[in-house]
Amino acid sequence: MKNKFLTIATVVLLAACQSSTNDTAKTATPAGVHTAVVQEVLQSTQYTYLHVKEGDKDPWLAVPKMEAKAGDTYYYKDGLVMNDFNSKDLNRTFKEILFLDNVSTTPNIPEKAAVTANATNGIPSTTPETETALPPASDPNEIHTIKSAEVLQTTQYTYIRAKEGNNDVWVAVTKMDATAGKTYYFKGGLKMTNFASKELKRTFAEVLFVDNISAKPITADAKATATKKEADAATPTKGSTSDTEKKDVKMKHAKDDITIAKLIENKKTYAGKTIKIKGQVTKFTGGIMKKNWIHLQDGTDFSGKFDLAVTTNEEVKVGDNITVEGVITLDKDFGFGYFYEVLMEDAKINK
Repeated sequence: MKNKFLTIATVVLLAACQSSTNDTAKTATPAGVHTAVVQEVLQSTQYTYLHVKEGDKDPWLAVPKMEAKAGDTYYYKDGLVMNDFNSKDLNRTFKEILFLDNVSTTPNIPEKAAVTANATNGIPSTTPETETALPPASDPNEIHTIKSAEVLQTTQYTYIRAKEGNNDVWVAVTKMDATAGKTYYFKGGLKMTNFASKELKRTFAEVLFVDNISAKPITADAKATATKKEADAATPTKGSTSDTEKKDVKMKHAKDDITIAKLIENKKTYAGKTIKIKGQVTKFTGGIMKKNWIHLQDGTDFSGKFDLAVTTNEEVKVGDNITVEGVITLDKDFGFGYFYEVLMEDAKINK
């Protein structure tokens, strides 16, 4: 009889363990989704600021105004990182803060439906009433076409006054080359009102911050292809060459030079090694995640990949021909949607 009870107990225990394993599998957080546990909540007129814990990090998040409290757990994808952001309502400057369109109370965030936290009870909702009650955010799937009329440059951002249809709009993007009179394309964005730029000493009544802007039209087919690639990779694609326009760069390469094409083709060979590559700076962004970021091209490409992302503490200008020397890292995920298949870190620069 005693052995019989032991057998039953063992079966029950194993079943419980199996059930627990299945439950864990069901609630596993999908790739690219961040889990944030709220430590502190600050409320302003339009935004809710959340000081959260993500693993060993404790970033600040900002979302359209909602109810939240310490101990709440939220999930989100992507966002817009801003440095030295000043909140007039709070009379406080955040060294680094991530602005989000929305957060979810479940890890399974729908790809198409905008999941927002209901302003009254924190429950996810996709109802138009909830969305219109919040500060306006651009539809992440809507493709915008603008014609630039004026360009203002700061250390980190490029501000573009443009015409979209019959509307005059201001768009802000991570620092890039832009010219008045050109047509640009982008998707999504985060709309901010009464935004003050310290460098420009100017307050914008309304400005739309976007992740990136393309000089080439964004087609529905391209969008579908990008979506499929993201799903196949199961990782965010910001920072990949799909975000970067290929420039007409001509560099002379010696036979033994490591080119960008050679690096990408043989990336596993160079992983963890310090190498040198020469190329032209096609994009420079300072002060993101306490690093300066360079996009480098040398006129070569492998399977359509032609761009190398580089982090450094040094400063360069777009158009500079430089040689970078640094350690190659593969599949680097900084969080916040910034994933790099090949990255050179902490590079030294020779001009």
